[in-house]
Amino acid sequence: MKFGTFSKNWYTVSLDTEKQIFIASSKNNPAISGSGVTIETAVSNLSSEMKYVQSGQLV
Repeated sequence: MKFGTFSKNWYTVSLDTEKQIFIASSKNNPAISGSGVTIETAVSNLSSEMKYVQSGQLV
Protein backbone atom coordinates (compact mmCIF):
# COMPACT_ATOMS: atom_id res chain seq x y z
CA MET A 1 0.00 0.00 0.00
CA LYS A 2 1.31 3.44 -0.91
CA PHE A 3 0.60 6.51 1.13
CA GLY A 4 0.98 10.04 -0.07
CA THR A 5 -0.70 12.94 -1.70
CA PHE A 6 -2.07 11.89 -5.05
CA SER A 7 -4.47 14.75 -5.63
CA LYS A 8 -3.50 17.06 -8.45
CA ASN A 9 -6.48 19.36 -7.93
CA TRP A 10 -5.74 23.03 -8.44
CA TYR A 11 -8.59 24.01 -6.13
CA THR A 12 -9.98 23.43 -2.65
CA VAL A 13 -13.65 23.02 -1.77
CA SER A 14 -15.43 24.07 1.40
CA LEU A 15 -19.07 24.12 2.49
CA ASP A 16 -20.76 27.22 3.87
CA THR A 17 -23.27 25.59 6.22
CA GLU A 18 -25.19 28.81 6.84
CA LYS A 19 -25.85 29.46 3.15
CA GLN A 20 -25.75 25.76 2.16
CA ILE A 21 -23.41 26.35 -0.78
CA PHE A 22 -20.05 24.93 -1.80
CA ILE A 23 -17.14 27.29 -2.36
CA ALA A 24 -14.26 26.29 -4.63
CA SER A 25 -11.09 28.38 -4.27
CA SER A 26 -7.90 28.42 -6.31
CA LYS A 27 -4.89 26.96 -4.48
CA ASN A 28 -2.58 29.49 -6.16
CA ASN A 29 -4.79 32.50 -5.46
CA PRO A 30 -7.38 31.88 -2.70
CA ALA A 31 -8.98 35.27 -3.43
CA ILE A 32 -10.41 33.74 -6.62
CA SER A 33 -13.40 31.53 -5.91
CA GLY A 34 -16.62 30.18 -7.30
CA SER A 35 -19.71 28.96 -5.50
CA GLY A 36 -22.66 26.72 -6.23
CA VAL A 37 -25.25 24.36 -4.81
CA THR A 38 -23.14 21.38 -5.92
CA ILE A 39 -19.38 20.84 -5.89
CA GLU A 40 -19.44 20.50 -9.68
CA THR A 41 -21.18 23.86 -10.06
CA ALA A 42 -18.75 25.56 -7.69
CA VAL A 43 -15.73 24.16 -9.57
CA SER A 44 -17.28 25.13 -12.91
CA ASN A 45 -17.87 28.68 -11.67
CA LEU A 46 -14.30 28.82 -10.36
CA SER A 47 -13.00 27.63 -13.71
CA SER A 48 -14.96 30.36 -15.49
CA GLU A 49 -13.65 32.95 -13.03
CA MET A 50 -10.06 31.74 -13.58
CA LYS A 51 -10.46 32.11 -17.37
CA TYR A 52 -11.88 35.60 -16.84
CA VAL A 53 -8.94 36.60 -14.62
CA GLN A 54 -6.34 35.06 -16.93
CA SER A 55 -7.76 36.93 -19.91
CA GLY A 56 -6.88 40.19 -18.13
CA GLN A 57 -10.45 41.40 -17.86
CA LEU A 58 -10.32 41.43 -14.08
CA VAL A 59 -7.53 42.93 -12.01
